[in-house]
Amino acid sequence: MTGPNPWRLGKTTVALSLALTGLASTGMAHATCTIADASHGSSGSFTPAVYREGSSEREAIIVGVWKFEMLARSTANNKNPMPDGTLVDFGTQAWHSDGTELLNSGSRNPADGNFCQGVWEQVGPYTFKLNHLPLAWGGAAYIGPVKMNMVVSVDPSGNRFSGVFSQTLYQASPTPGHEFDETAPVVTVTGTITARRMTP
Repeated sequence: MTGPNPWRLGKTTVALSLALTGLASTGMAHATCTIADASHGSSGSFTPAVYREGSSEREAIIVGVWKFEMLARSTANNKNPMPDGTLVDFGTQAWHSDGTELLNSGSRNPADGNFCQGVWEQVGPYTFKLNHLPLAWGGAAYIGPVKMNMVVSVDPSGNRFSGVFSQTLYQASPTPGHEFDETAPVVTVTGTITARRMTP
């Protein structure tokens, strides 16, 4: 690498300032796209995307492609760095039957990479928990991972869902093997998500 190391203290401060500035105006800074109520952690293993009730099995109602919108909302445990109701992100989200998920962020420039992935499990007849992993950049430097969780419920029609999200940006180390460190939180944003199913 040529030139000064962007991970030195001065450069890191600039990168974090850029990230927080971007966060307040367009969502999660330069996160590769943009998690849930902190009380709904994302630990544990994920199970197949089939809800089991008694002996019957059916494909999960969440499976499909959705148009979503995420708005900031402070909680008792977190004061957002932006006013309640601020648009955090919007776009499309595909929930796949194998328990994986793909999000296309509308608030991020496609030239910078606006897709990110996650995994999900069904925790009730209409309720789903998502663990999603965007990667945040500030300027031309990688900052760290964003731990993003959602808990959403699909309405009985199967065409809308709503829920909560929480996302925390972490300062990662540039040391190989530590790119996904979650030991130095920078900022947390919480809010609500609503979505409508896309149909053919």
